[in-house]
Amino acid sequence: MVRRRRMTDAEKALLIEEGKAARRQKMLKTSMRIAGLSIIAGATLVVATKKIFDEIFVEDDWSDVDWGEEDEDYGVY
Repeated sequence: MVRRRRMTDAEKALLIEEGKAARRQKMLKTSMRIAGLSIIAGATLVVATKKIFDEIFVEDDWSDVDWGEEDEDYGVY
């Protein structure tokens, strides 16, 4: 049976520092993934909203509407 050698304080400190560095790296990767997904989701919403508003307002021909009559109906002069 082989006995394990006890770690020295310096070895423990080095192991702790390596663990901290690995956690920092993992947190950085996770935050970059979240930021990337947020940018993609935001861009998707912007494009979808633009397409919807273009379909509703731009493709309709509003030139034949007399906007003055509507104002008179509501008492706006």
